Amino acid sequence: MPAQRVGIRVEDTELDGILHLPNTSAVGGAAVLHGFGGDPDQPHVVVTCDALAAAGIAALRFAYRDHRPPRMTLATGLADAAGAIRVLKAHPNVPERLGVVGFSFGGTVAALVAGRDSRIRAAVLAAAPAQFGDDPKWKPVAELSRTRARVLLVWGSRDSQVAFENAERYAAVLSQARVPNRTVTIEGGDHDFAPAGPREKMAETVAEWLRETLP
Repeated sequence: MPAQRVGIRVEDTELDGILHLPNTSAVGGAAVLHGFGGDPDQPHVVVTCDALAAAGIAALRFAYRDHRPPRMTLATGLADAAGAIRVLKAHPNVPERLGVVGFSFGGTVAALVAGRDSRIRAAVLAAAPAQFGDDPKWKPVAELSRTRARVLLVWGSRDSQVAFENAERYAAVLSQARVPNRTVTIEGGDHDFAPAGPREKMAETVAEWLRETLP
């Protein structure tokens, strides 16, 4: 599956992105957000993008501007993700059926994106904290409850970094708000869904769900 290098303009910076395009016509596109201190070349990010492209969904991964050393905030992460979504929306080979997939910190950003951007049809929160940092102005759970997207919550059964209670908190508020949502536990997966078997299962689960949800 072809991959294109693309520039993502955010304020006075251009971020480097890699767009995984399907071999056939795309059914939609998704921004894929890595975690705090991570990068877009991590195995769970790359495998997810490959699985999405194989399922007919263009997947855009990129590094946040402050990822090394990690100084990202929810504000800068949100701006960077919005830039990636603009690139997907403007791409001639990507229909305007858009989703967002976020891992850990990226999942918290995805919650904010989906809550604020009514064009987002599908949001995946993978091992996403329900709160990041101490600033009370950021309320990702409450913001996500206003989304028009369908929401998938996916966690590894061996995740020792972000407790499963975070998934339960998101799910409870989404269900109360009547936002369609589903929770999936990947047996044997850690916070980054390693080793390889659980990682592949996670990517397959995310891709199948987006394939069903975006059209």
